[in-house]
Amino acid sequence: MKKIIKRLSFSILILIITYITVKMAKNNNEFIETFYSGRLYPAISQNVSFVFSWLPYSVGEIILTIGILSLIVLMISFIKRPSLVYLFDIFSKIVVTSAILYFTFWIVWGLNNFRLPLEKNLGYEVEKLTTQDLNETAVYLIERINELEGQMVFDEDKLPVYHGDTQEILKYSKVYFDNFAKNHSFLTTGRYSRPKPMIYSEVMSHLNYTGIYNPFTAEANLNVEIPHHSIPFVALHEISHQRGIAGEREANFIAFLASVESNDYYFEYSGYVSALNYIVNAVYSEDKDMYFELVELFSLNLRAVYRTNAEYWQNYQTVVSDIGEINNDIFLKSTGQSEGTKSYGLVVDLIASYVKMKKA
Repeated sequence: MKKIIKRLSFSILILIITYITVKMAKNNNEFIETFYSGRLYPAISQNVSFVFSWLPYSVGEIILTIGILSLIVLMISFIKRPSLVYLFDIFSKIVVTSAILYFTFWIVWGLNNFRLPLEKNLGYEVEKLTTQDLNETAVYLIERINELEGQMVFDEDKLPVYHGDTQEILKYSKVYFDNFAKNHSFLTTGRYSRPKPMIYSEVMSHLNYTGIYNPFTAEANLNVEIPHHSIPFVALHEISHQRGIAGEREANFIAFLASVESNDYYFEYSGYVSALNYIVNAVYSEDKDMYFELVELFSLNLRAVYRTNAEYWQNYQTVVSDIGEINNDIFLKSTGQSEGTKSYGLVVDLIASYVKMKKA
């Protein structure tokens, strides 16, 4: 019983230390940007990522599998010899493990949530958007997509064709991100593993996840079952998390910038199509007539891309996907992203600012 009390007491101490650390980080953005995101985090993440880079598949998934199996073994052992003391023993072990993991999460990655705003690091001026701003942004993106389509190959289903397989996309996503990061000192570069395909990609689709960054193994993990044209953007999004961009809004925008500056038509197309999706969704919320006017500008290829994407995710709209969405929403809010899953769509202001700069 003494061991149980010690574990629970230690857990409380860890949680108090974590609370104080996070509270201080929230009020010291300059320090977090300079010391943590600029120095400590790169040192931690590069070394951890390098250690696991030799494996082609996600170490995080393997560890998760072992963790789940361990819980099952504990449950079976409790059923075989049920006792209140043994139950408390298992409970205390789970609590102390969870407390340590929670503290570790913040130290090895989570504090990136409190770095300086991305627009400040990029030197962007973000203004309140009007519906007309959104419309002009959408038109610009559609024009760029149309230009790219003239340089690309499409199959009989009018979907874009890439010259390599999924592994090639994952390989080049790291190359393109590294090239992009060289011009932006707030992004870390170095001995990072490239994005890894997930063994449980089908499960991720059921949970409505396109990818996930594991801060404990510093791995960018990809659901490779999603529509092929989405993979470049999602890969760059997860790499953004790996390189210290915690916010979903910010990771989306970095993924957009890295893709459109890649000089690879397929990656550029993925970036522009993903950005357009966020913009037209915002337009739909404000002015449905304007939304349908924009859709009229879509090429047959672009319509096919959106239809394929919609049909794919429609197949996974179940109670399980709702649970996955709720789980992600809770996680994002717990890390300081108050909008939860809505934060993904908040990227529209940054995209609009980018377009204004390009048109100026």
